[in-house]
Amino acid sequence: MSKKQIAAIGFTVFLIVTYIGVEMYVSNIAEEKVNNAIAKAANFADINYKKVSVDLLGMDVRISDITISPTDSKKKLKIDEIVIRDIDDKANVPTFLSVSFNGIELNMAELGEKEELLRKLDYSDKMMVNLNLDYVYNEEKTEIDIKKIGMGADEVGEITASFRLGNISLKPEEIAGLLFNFPQLIFHEAKIEYKDDSLVERLMRLGSEGKKVSVEDFKRSLIQYVEEEVIEEKDDFMKKMLSEFKDFLDSPRKISISASPSKPQPFGRIMNTTPKDVVELLNIQVKSENQCQICDLYQSISIKKHPEIKNESSSILETKKNYTTANI
Repeated sequence: MSKKQIAAIGFTVFLIVTYIGVEMYVSNIAEEKVNNAIAKAANFADINYKKVSVDLLGMDVRISDITISPTDSKKKLKIDEIVIRDIDDKANVPTFLSVSFNGIELNMAELGEKEELLRKLDYSDKMMVNLNLDYVYNEEKTEIDIKKIGMGADEVGEITASFRLGNISLKPEEIAGLLFNFPQLIFHEAKIEYKDDSLVERLMRLGSEGKKVSVEDFKRSLIQYVEEEVIEEKDDFMKKMLSEFKDFLDSPRKISISASPSKPQPFGRIMNTTPKDVVELLNIQVKSENQCQICDLYQSISIKKHPEIKNESSSILETKKNYTTANI
């Protein structure tokens, strides 16, 4: 083995050891901050965790196997992992935060009346719920941009919202007054989106059992009913929204409603506008996506590699509806 090879191996080992050392050091700092935060919450809950680690490449802080026991309750909340991607730890109310709570364990027996319905939908004794929050506050513009706030569960689906508001303060002494100053807040844009992960299919199966028909017949009759409503509906907005909902039922993947006015609007004006005029004022759109995006991507790559299949697939592509949009 040459001296250069020995030197290269030695340098590589040095880098690896340095990386591990820095990661351990950063993780220890992160763990100290986590412990300080837990100490502040000691009056409200007993919080325990197994491990704190830091990914040096993404600088994500990961807290694993968390157990939260509220001081006034015997129940325990278990969370597989909390991932903090970004946080303003200098302000009392963070001006930016990106965090995920993955694997929040919900015991079916503790859900009360909802337990019976969930069991009919063939869900197991425990459900794993995920929560996400990602926002940035611009203090100079007094604007908050909620990039994502969402909740989802395995084999259920995920609902997320994003919105941007102006004339809003995150100062602790002013947050309480938001309720009274609500009409003065400025609405910029918003979007609510639902991605299905078998919930609609389970509901249809449950509905078909109640009607004593096959799932296919139940789905067909449901779509037919919505189609009839579309024909009878006089309002253009409702007609287009029902049409989007029909497409979603036909192939439940994703459906969303968004609002993006041509210029920001104060909530006071929105509240004093009739529902019909609000649709136009906020430029509300409903969109359903009923085609597999992975299939689209695969097909796109295939056509690039094999242009000869483009003509053969064009007739099929024309009959498939990628997106159906209601521009209102």
